[in-house]
Amino acid sequence: MTWFVNYQISSTLPVTDRGLAYGDGVFETIHAYDGKLQSLDTHLTRLHRGLKRLAMPLNQLQSDNLFRFLDESITQHLPTECVVKVIVTRGEGGRGYMAPDNVHHNIMIGILPAPNYQQQQIDGVKLDLSPVQVNSNPLLAGIKHLNRLENVIAKQHLSNDAFEALMLDVQGNIIECIQSNIFWFKNGQLCTPQLNQAGVCGTYRQKVIEQQTRYPLLIAKFSLADIQQADEIFITNSLMGIVPVTIFGDRHFAIGQRTRTLQSLMQFKD
Repeated sequence: MTWFVNYQISSTLPVTDRGLAYGDGVFETIHAYDGKLQSLDTHLTRLHRGLKRLAMPLNQLQSDNLFRFLDESITQHLPTECVVKVIVTRGEGGRGYMAPDNVHHNIMIGILPAPNYQQQQIDGVKLDLSPVQVNSNPLLAGIKHLNRLENVIAKQHLSNDAFEALMLDVQGNIIECIQSNIFWFKNGQLCTPQLNQAGVCGTYRQKVIEQQTRYPLLIAKFSLADIQQADEIFITNSLMGIVPVTIFGDRHFAIGQRTRTLQSLMQFKD
């Protein structure tokens, strides 16, 4: 495990950093394979969108430096397959919650071991319903900010025999899973919840939405009843790709042909 802080090899950060004090920052988790960061532009687009939403955007020089480091400098440190985690905070300063007038970002980049989801992709997984609800806030919806306490608590509630858990908002709308986005097929239509009020717009979710054209797509508000009537269910993130769901609640789901087809199509696009 190797960490860089502001592009220098280091694993230390000031205890006064606002990311630690308030979760004042954003992060990205990027799959790297054969020395290349997968979907780097998409990850950086979301990172910049999050920083802008939090009113601490990188200027053009800072943005260029980050891209060059990730696209060129870091490659000599990468094993064959790994995860590269990028964390950007507002840095130090300000009084209490009040942000400083001049932002001096702290940029942390870690090279971490990559998990292996091959068995889950083949065999499918069990999905629970989490008792932890997702708070709605359109100002934070979609971005990957550092305040992930709902997910931390939900992970603690996850049963030992389940791989993931579905999370609803306080109105009972389907939002996402603890660490992945959710899709399902019903009567040949591909469905996924809209995330304009809560949740993280995953980069692999975006990839499926933009690049698969075989099946009609519906992005909308959905209730628990909608997914309980699904024909096929699968979950996604940038590390696991597409993982079928074989058990949800008291229902067993066959791994359907549409899910397998999407796995093949998206793997080819990777």
